[in-house]
Amino acid sequence: GFSLIEVTIVFAIWAVLLSLAVPSFLQMVQRLQGQCFMEKLSVDIIYAANEALSQRGKVKIEFSIDYNQYVVRRSWQMGRRIVNVPRGFTIYSNFNNGTIVFNELGHVGQAGSFYLVYPDGMKKRLTVYMASGRVAVSTVK
Repeated sequence: GFSLIEVTIVFAIWAVLLSLAVPSFLQMVQRLQGQCFMEKLSVDIIYAANEALSQRGKVKIEFSIDYNQYVVRRSWQMGRRIVNVPRGFTIYSNFNNGTIVFNELGHVGQAGSFYLVYPDGMKKRLTVYMASGRVAVSTVK
């Protein structure tokens, strides 16, 4: 068998290794949460544009800074889809009232950007381009 000192040394080595690995693991998880959120937002923007075009109605994506979420709404239905921003992240935009509106042709009425601020201070920007409704994600320095 193993002596108590040998087992204690092994546990001490494991504790040191874990204390080095956990912070980088948590940072990786936060980065993945932010990346997933930005991809989901990009997909929802493209979906809203296509839904507006196919249904010939307005579709809005409204951001609620107070509740840290966004809502996808169709003008012809009461139904809506709510997506929460990951915990610890904040989001803001330069859109009027934090709302993107897609018209019956699937075009956005105003170009602008959304910014996702990570818990560690890093920022990602999602830009929505005029008329086409195309999106691009970039890191802000």
